[in-house]
Amino acid sequence: MTVSHMTNSKSSNANTTISRTMTRDVVTPVTIVTFVVSTVTGIMLLLHWNAGLVRFSHEWLSVVFSAIALWHLAKNWRAFMGYLKRHAARAAFAASLIVSVVFTGMTGTTGGGANPGAVFGALSGARLEAAAPALGLAPDKAVEVLKAANIDAAPGETLTMIGERAGKTGAAIASMLAAKRPR
Repeated sequence: MTVSHMTNSKSSNANTTISRTMTRDVVTPVTIVTFVVSTVTGIMLLLHWNAGLVRFSHEWLSVVFSAIALWHLAKNWRAFMGYLKRHAARAAFAASLIVSVVFTGMTGTTGGGANPGAVFGALSGARLEAAAPALGLAPDKAVEVLKAANIDAAPGETLTMIGERAGKTGAAIASMLAAKRPR
């Protein structure tokens, strides 16, 4: 074996060791954390629980997770293609892709679709006596709901005015009232 061949062999082994260490010590923990955070924040968004708090982190950490997943796919392309030689794997891949596209088509909206933020924004400027019925409550019931939450309110005030005094937005007040409507 020549000296240059031995040097290249050692260099190749060192690069392989660094790549394995990088995957094991950095990429795997980051993948696990971003997967868990994306899952938890996705469930929170689905349940409309603190959506404003988690939306930004969910979106951006999902991008990080996707980038790592694509890197993993590229690094393991041969193995991935080997999986797709199996009928069950191809069927599972195709079925999940079809279900995802159909579900997105059935539930997604385009720019002309509903915009809850715009609705709550418009309600924010409305007086309580006008906004309450739109949210499914009588004005006096809306005042009771807000008082129960330690928020002072009077029928002649806008939801924005009520919210500002309570340290909230008018949309937050509208959301609070909408959550208390009879079902």
